[in-house]
Amino acid sequence: MKIGKFSEIHNITRDTVRHYLDLGLLVAEKKGGHYNFSDADCRDIKKIIELKNLGFSLNAAQKIMAMQRISGENTNSFRNLYMSLLEDKKKEVENDILSLNKLSYSIKEKIYEIKCQQNEDVQKLGFALSSLHLLECPQCNSQLNISAGIIEKNNIIDANIQCACGFTAEIKDGIYIDKRSVRAKLYNGERMPSKEEYLAATTHSYSNFLYKGIAALIESINQCSGQPQYIVELDNCVGFFLMQYIKYLPEDSTYILIDYDYERLTNAKRDLENYYKHKNFIFLCCDYENLPLKDSSFDMIIDYMMAKTYEESKGIKLFDVVLPKLKADGTICGVYLYSEEISKTGKKVDTENSYNKGRMMKFLENYHITLTNSSIIGPLTEGKSYHRDVGGRNNYQGIYIGNIDMQ
Repeated sequence: MKIGKFSEIHNITRDTVRHYLDLGLLVAEKKGGHYNFSDADCRDIKKIIELKNLGFSLNAAQKIMAMQRISGENTNSFRNLYMSLLEDKKKEVENDILSLNKLSYSIKEKIYEIKCQQNEDVQKLGFALSSLHLLECPQCNSQLNISAGIIEKNNIIDANIQCACGFTAEIKDGIYIDKRSVRAKLYNGERMPSKEEYLAATTHSYSNFLYKGIAALIESINQCSGQPQYIVELDNCVGFFLMQYIKYLPEDSTYILIDYDYERLTNAKRDLENYYKHKNFIFLCCDYENLPLKDSSFDMIIDYMMAKTYEESKGIKLFDVVLPKLKADGTICGVYLYSEEISKTGKKVDTENSYNKGRMMKFLENYHITLTNSSIIGPLTEGKSYHRDVGGRNNYQGIYIGNIDMQ
């Protein structure tokens, strides 16, 4: 019987048959360059398949088959070896069952814990009364008037906002809303992906690369002295940085999230209400150039890759808009992404010219920002993010933290 027929009869692949021949599990005779399989080989493959179904490794199967061929099946030598290996396998399986039962119990506990988190200690976040002094009209910089307010636990949940200049806004479900700004966030003409969609289209290597940048920035922030009272995150994906930083966020700090996409901002707020205990947030549904906050409001600005995105979409520099909101002794920090093509000659060629390391350092210098720490993460040379393949180039993240030199 030829190998094709033999493998077909026993429902295994030709490669598997060849592998068993190489290991000596099968000992078919070879004639004229081709194996010829006998009835004895058929009995052997059935025994091998039986041993595999019992969970034996190929090494253990080799021992059993070798003893069978030397002594025969109906001998004390074979029976003692086979029984010993079966007893060992039985103990191994029993231990596996015990471990799996423990694992199953741990999984059930974790499921119960997550379900409890979804239903217990849900808080209602809103615009804190203690932060009202920061508000001013984004059109004329005058004081805003608030009326018809609904307040819960010192947070404004709903209210109407007016200014004498004619500007109006509202606080709805704890979110400040400038109706002129509200729109869906788009990428290449399509709605921005959800976290699930982004993850499905992004390789683990690229996700881990981004995580390293976040971790490096968090470490730099944690090394700062003092406790910032008001922290603002500039991020194209609202709250993306916060969800990693929140475990380190000082209890008394107020974290400000900004996005013109009301749905995305609401989703971030719901997660914070349902799963976290931090109470101090300001949610602003508006454009950066229409922030309803006074100058010198922020103690810290976190720019998570937003400066480049904003400049590309608006044609103006984000720092021109937000730096006036930073206190004189405030901190500015961030992450910027850049890459270099590798030419056929091995020479590095900039592909994203706005913010590579050299240009970013010059950019920060132009704003009189004195760095206290900076680092580079990378290179990442392969992988895929939601919107592009990053292979064939060196990809880096720059991390920086510093203060504005007021002299």
